[in-house]
Amino acid sequence: MLDANHEIDGLRQRLRFKNLSEPVIDSICDDAAREIASIAIDILADATEEAVRAGQDAKSAQFINEVKVVQNGHEFKVDTQSGRRDFSEPPFPMLPKLLKNAKIAQDGSQYKVIPIRDKGAKTGGGMLNATTEAALQSINEARVAAKKERDAMKEKLNTSLSPDAMKGMSTFAALQAINNARKSFSTMREKSTEPVVAFRTASSKQDPGAKWVHPGTDANMDRTLHAINARMQQRLDDVIIDTIRRYEDIY
Repeated sequence: MLDANHEIDGLRQRLRFKNLSEPVIDSICDDAAREIASIAIDILADATEEAVRAGQDAKSAQFINEVKVVQNGHEFKVDTQSGRRDFSEPPFPMLPKLLKNAKIAQDGSQYKVIPIRDKGAKTGGGMLNATTEAALQSINEARVAAKKERDAMKEKLNTSLSPDAMKGMSTFAALQAINNARKSFSTMREKSTEPVVAFRTASSKQDPGAKWVHPGTDANMDRTLHAINARMQQRLDDVIIDTIRRYEDIY
């Protein structure tokens, strides 16, 4: 990923060869920095939202709760809090857990009536949807706050140095992490609001290897995150290059 501030410094030097006054050069570079900052915030937020949506498609609330923006100098990437990228779960028997605190039948076997919920109901929520909604809300809040800080750049500018074009992205990364930490605890405990459409009986007489077996999930997000980050970095580089060239060509 290109260093936007370094590219703006290069623009400043090239503008001096055009015999422009320093106040004019400052104004041009400041405008370029703020424009890059504004678009960069949206690009970073869009990439983070894309990761959350991918986690929803993979049915991994745990991945969604770990989605995080990582900054390393002038470079940014979407990753996870733990650095783990494979959130897949193998199939596992649910019968032993379902029969916890079960009733005892006349023949001495255990049983429990289980409500079956409609996963496709439009009115449904559930933990996965609640976690996704909370994550998307935190991203939007961070996006808005980062842009407010970007808008304040002009008011705070009292030197010949242009605003930090990456500051908005840094703000977004920090706020998104704070919001995720604040909201993930509650969303992990959301009870399903999906309507009950049927009831089935779990029994100790059933084969735990054949009945009530969770199919598991395929949630290896490594390639997904790699692709998201590659697209994001390409978009950022294109914006930086195009913006710098446009401001240089105007003058």
